Amino acid sequence: MLANQSYLRQTALQSPLAEGSLLNPKGSGGKKGLAHDLLLTALIDAFSILVIFLLMSFSSTGDLLSIGKSTELPKAARADVLERNPVVKIEEDKMFLEDQPITNDSLVASLLELRKKFTETHPNEEYPGIVTIQADRRVPYSILNAVVLAASHAGFGEVRFAVIMK
Repeated sequence: MLANQSYLRQTALQSPLAEGSLLNPKGSGGKKGLAHDLLLTALIDAFSILVIFLLMSFSSTGDLLSIGKSTELPKAARADVLERNPVVKIEEDKMFLEDQPITNDSLVASLLELRKKFTETHPNEEYPGIVTIQADRRVPYSILNAVVLAASHAGFGEVRFAVIMK
């Protein structure tokens, strides 16, 4: 009977994780056990991985272009990060300036209006004169050339193209 109630027998039947200490084999009532600490550590690891994944998957610059489903941007070996500039979008024989539909004939007037609005809202700043063209890679050169000429007539000295890095 003494062997059935011995200290060795009690500790051999219990798992090592459930033991709070060797001095108190049944565990202390108010203290956390070792199993709770292990679950908390795994939970913190999982949340850390989740936070790192979310930080890496979201860009800090935001979306500057809205690309249509049928639009395939040209590929480039070297490109700079896009900045916020007026965007001329060419999609399916339609032209948009800042997501407003325009015609080829009214492009110069619309670009001049954008330039006028910029000088009114930013009186102490020099006008940058940059426009971004977003077009499908299969758009004919004659259409792109007309947009570039219209931009230069409106005072946009620098024309950039939206591309995808190879």
